[in-house]
Amino acid sequence: MPAQCGVRYDVTSASTADGVRSLQVLGTGAALPGPALSTDEILARLDSHMRPAASALARRIAHRLQIETRHLSRDLAEPVEKARDQDCGPRLAAHALRRALAQAAEQDAESIDFLIGHTATPHTLLPSNAAWIADEIGFAGPHVELRQACTGFAAACLIAMGLRSSGFARIAIAASETGSVYFDPQRLTEDPGQLVNLVQMGDGAGAILLGSHADKAASRIERTFFGSTGLGRAPGLMLAEGGSGSPRIVTGSVPAFTHRYEDVRTHGIALLRASLDAARESGVDSETVDWFLPHQANGRMAEICADHLGMPADRVVCESSSLGNLGSAAIWVALDRLRRSGRLATGDRVLVLGAEATKYLYGGFLYVHGST
Repeated sequence: MPAQCGVRYDVTSASTADGVRSLQVLGTGAALPGPALSTDEILARLDSHMRPAASALARRIAHRLQIETRHLSRDLAEPVEKARDQDCGPRLAAHALRRALAQAAEQDAESIDFLIGHTATPHTLLPSNAAWIADEIGFAGPHVELRQACTGFAAACLIAMGLRSSGFARIAIAASETGSVYFDPQRLTEDPGQLVNLVQMGDGAGAILLGSHADKAASRIERTFFGSTGLGRAPGLMLAEGGSGSPRIVTGSVPAFTHRYEDVRTHGIALLRASLDAARESGVDSETVDWFLPHQANGRMAEICADHLGMPADRVVCESSSLGNLGSAAIWVALDRLRRSGRLATGDRVLVLGAEATKYLYGGFLYVHGST
């Protein structure tokens, strides 16, 4: 079946109960597991489990992607191991959310009315990550989870807009990825593509606390959009094992991401272009944008966006060289780091552009930096 044109949802043209078109950003937070590890350090820990040729190829891929360091939630002491208890997905997300609450001068979970979680690497299939996060922070209210990767942030914002229209005053979004636990070096012989996952992906969590848009002085999210171009296409990234369509029957190993990286490379720019087109159609003139925050796929995103999308490279935010691709958590972590960097001036407009290879999704929003 041929791929179809993208179907898009744009909140600026939607009817909502009380006319909510923007959300105040009360606070953001991020959490990273353990110290930063270089590619060489990671490969040294796996040396006894990998062939020399695989290690050499991994270094070349990392150099091409310009990814220098990452944070991992596992120790790499064994081929297969779970995340460290203190660095499991829900705890990382809880740490990030506590930092968002602290930035908003809200010291506990009682200020949250609704919690949205999103991840592609859940702590358990059931209960959801959001349920575990709620336990971690002591939140007794309603929560929901999206099983989504790099555009989970955009889908979560659309849901937050609807929740805000329904009267929920404080909405928390928390995303985490602990994808390193899905890498088994013993599978490299049967699937060399796992090397891309090894050198590209990182672990971490990001969070944001949202409220109603009170005034123009506030930091806020505007013009959220979301769409897909993946109808009929094979997934570019897939984690099938463990679902009801492919139950786990093999012991001693872990499910693995299937990464059609050549397809992703081919269609990735088109996804970012679709995201940029959606932003323009929603009323965002790229000439009035001060910063561009694209999906954090690799350390070359500034160069890629400049060459293919005409963005000024020095205005493209890219954290991937030191963090890798954080998947579902990438945008929230990068936005938090940008907000805390001191680079933003009051009134600065940041265009966030997401691209997800699973079934070729795109989405984003306009962030306006306020004085409050």
